[in-house]
Amino acid sequence: MNTVSGASVLQLHTFLSLCLAILVCGLAMWRGDRAARWAGAVFLASWFGSLLVYRHDSRHADYGVLAVDVLTLIAFVWISMRTRRIWTLVASAFMALIVASHLAVIIDLRVTMGTLWMSMAMWSYGVLACIAFGTWAGWRERRAV
Repeated sequence: MNTVSGASVLQLHTFLSLCLAILVCGLAMWRGDRAARWAGAVFLASWFGSLLVYRHDSRHADYGVLAVDVLTLIAFVWISMRTRRIWTLVASAFMALIVASHLAVIIDLRVTMGTLWMSMAMWSYGVLACIAFGTWAGWRERRAV
């Protein structure tokens, strides 16, 4: 009997979350308003940027991914200040939680990398939900006019 290892489950989750990110951000860039297009582009760029700088070290903080996430947070705050939409503020808050999770790993050695990856996955789904909502709201607003 074949058992599924933890690494293959993680790879499956990574693949599925990438597909979801491409779907949501692609729809945002295609059908969303300006805020959704920018947020979708920034989040997708962040996803691929994280893949490029990721180090396979399960015991130490990944400063490259932290830098990408800080830049993404700055971009989301900028989008939120420019567009003044509530969903962009919530997406910025989720990104701030991701950055705070990175900092927790750096500050406290009892916080494991597994905890970081789990929190990053959880909060990034929140960001995707905000982008999906923003896309839907922008589409609905254009349709009403």
